[in-house]
Amino acid sequence: MADRIEHVPTTLFTGFFGTGKTTAIISMLARKPAGEKWAILINEFGEVAVDQAAVPAEDETVAIKEIPGGCLCCMMNVPLKVAVVDILRRARPDRLIIEPTGIGHPAGILDQLRDEELAEAVSLRSVICLVDPRHVDDPRLEAAQVYQDQIHLADVLVAAKADLASADELAKFHDWAGSLFPPKLLVTESRHGDLDLALLDLNPAETRAPLFPNAHDHDHSTSALEANVAPEPGAPVRLENSGAGYQGCGWIFSDAEVFDRDALLDLLGPPGLTGLPKDAAVERLKGVFHTNDGWLLADRVGNEITVKEIAYRRDSRLEVIVAETVDADWDALKAALNAARQT
Repeated sequence: MADRIEHVPTTLFTGFFGTGKTTAIISMLARKPAGEKWAILINEFGEVAVDQAAVPAEDETVAIKEIPGGCLCCMMNVPLKVAVVDILRRARPDRLIIEPTGIGHPAGILDQLRDEELAEAVSLRSVICLVDPRHVDDPRLEAAQVYQDQIHLADVLVAAKADLASADELAKFHDWAGSLFPPKLLVTESRHGDLDLALLDLNPAETRAPLFPNAHDHDHSTSALEANVAPEPGAPVRLENSGAGYQGCGWIFSDAEVFDRDALLDLLGPPGLTGLPKDAAVERLKGVFHTNDGWLLADRVGNEITVKEIAYRRDSRLEVIVAETVDADWDALKAALNAARQT
């Protein structure tokens, strides 16, 4: 049939919070061959979608679909199938890239992409996993089964943010990556998110089985205002989510609100964050804001924050993710955010 969709090259990008998956995808989009149409499927842990704001807006060559509120792998399988079929039918792309949340277990996604309902529509290529080479021996990551399986199930292992790592850290990464079994198809590095487009056409050498097949069997719970409630000035829509040992809280602000850039960055930047205990780690903070000095994207992992201008022009929004054990005072953070608005 003329309208049949078959064998769309499909690449899964995995990696824990803050390894630069979205940055790598943005870099690839900027270098994609002229005339090709790509589809991007993004899934975030938090209920407030921020990543799509960081990706260039849809046009005739790029289609984007974002699914907030948990990881595709641990939902009822239906959301992934529906999302893939929807974006393939809508965009009819030459290539599909899937970016799950940082705590998404790849096994469930891979199972669904190989299932007979999708296997004919997509042509699954090598799984690419991004790792921060500075943290390969972080005991908190080593203890996370999802992290271990992200590494184990990857065909290609990338030392992301290599521009921020020392020569010793990169050497340690390569020693560690070279000791993994079964060996990777390719171990490489990326700087500033740049990855060789040829990686998207690598085929997996074999089908790898997860070490922890039940690691993604967990529940996500949402207790918040409905997403279709319009935010009012001073009363942003708040959405919360928890699961897999993490909790997230996000806000969507009225599009009429403008933040004071300096006050906002003082609030969001390290070392601490209002509403969290002093010793609590910020696993991930990402937000887009309309400020008195233009629109910006703030992206924080631990005590590192990057800020850059962004083309997004809709509303200000923020998502913060911390460990589920952290006693977070989200009301205090909301008050501080309101205080950072321009008066």
